[in-house]
Amino acid sequence: MEICSIILSAGKGSRMLSSTPKPLHTISGKTMLQWVIDANQSAGIKKSIIVTPQEFDKFAIENKNVIQTIQKKPLGTGDAVRKATSLLDNFEGAVLICFADTPFVTPKTLKKIINSLNNDNDLVLTGFRKFDKNKYGKIIFDNNKKPCEIIEYKDNKRNKVDSIFCNGGIMGIHSSCLTHLNKIRKNSLSGEFYLTDIVKILSKENKNISFIEINEEEIIGINTQLDLSIAEGISQNLIRNKAMMNGVKLIDPNTTFINYDTKFGKDIIIQPNVVFGNNVVIESFVEIKSFSYIEECKIKKGSIIGPFARIRGGTIIGENTRIGNFVEIKKSNISNKVKINHLSYIGDAEIGSSTNIGAGTITCNYDGKNKNQTRIGKNSFVGSNSTIIAPIKIGDNVTMGAGSVFNKNIPKNNLSIGRAYQINKKNKKN
Repeated sequence: MEICSIILSAGKGSRMLSSTPKPLHTISGKTMLQWVIDANQSAGIKKSIIVTPQEFDKFAIENKNVIQTIQKKPLGTGDAVRKATSLLDNFEGAVLICFADTPFVTPKTLKKIINSLNNDNDLVLTGFRKFDKNKYGKIIFDNNKKPCEIIEYKDNKRNKVDSIFCNGGIMGIHSSCLTHLNKIRKNSLSGEFYLTDIVKILSKENKNISFIEINEEEIIGINTQLDLSIAEGISQNLIRNKAMMNGVKLIDPNTTFINYDTKFGKDIIIQPNVVFGNNVVIESFVEIKSFSYIEECKIKKGSIIGPFARIRGGTIIGENTRIGNFVEIKKSNISNKVKINHLSYIGDAEIGSSTNIGAGTITCNYDGKNKNQTRIGKNSFVGSNSTIIAPIKIGDNVTMGAGSVFNKNIPKNNLSIGRAYQINKKNKKN
């Protein structure tokens, strides 16, 4: 059986109060839309159709198996699905319907829906039990305990239906039933076409409808910045727990923020208040000390970073290297056993093994127009409060005097001092 999914992203997300389209807001560094796409692909769904509003031109969909279609007017979920099915000519099989603002749907649930459709069901609903008052749509079951209707919260104010089964939104429908979408009529209260009306339509046609119970957290919807923060907390707990189960020691998990794509080795120690951005690889036996910000870099085994360090932008930190407090490193290749322990900025640089960079050292990599390279060889010593003006090449076994400005290449095995002479004059008042 063929399988595809429709991901509804056409809501304007006005309650987010943001110029960014709602599905493109990030959770742990990944857009909500991408969370859903990844879950679909992990479930083996190779083709997805994304439904977006016309005014959102910021959707950059690079995956060749994902197609975008436009819902020109916001006429509801039923209308959005109809727009997507126009791209499914000659398709026979399972169609899964997901929402870009419910990012935590799991591949396991999607596979259950696919299996249920494979077992001769025409429509598969998802939902959960909730006993307290809430604003979810309610799933109604017939005398044979089969789903026969979904009543939306707005309509339930009139109907007063008492059901503990809440609609999860995510569903699967067999392609043979897609033509029934044309029977959905505008809701009298909202003027929209509700996808949920398909349940009552197919029930009256005696179609086979099944129900899969899922966890409420899996379909948590995100409509506001507050919802987004709650989702971030859920995501972070999942990522942290996975890291700890794989051997990462988080001293205070609640203050450690990890990106979805952070990769950890074994025997890593992360102290409190550390943030990982995009594209970070941490090898084994690394310690990250408190208040450090790490992004787009690779830190090799045995190194110690921080506290109060910032590592960013295409940096590689070699093995057993020490990057200390208030050190910023950008787009640099730092070799093994290097020490940069205090108050330094290293940008666009290559530093050889076992070189020591003194406190307060700055590589002046930007001349106002271009970024320039600093190259320092191995076993060299850079004195404290040195200013290194790029482009410059500094050889192996070089000693550079503290408090100097360096703007010329230094050959290997040299002592270099680039500062004015000290002059002492007797105080005439004495």
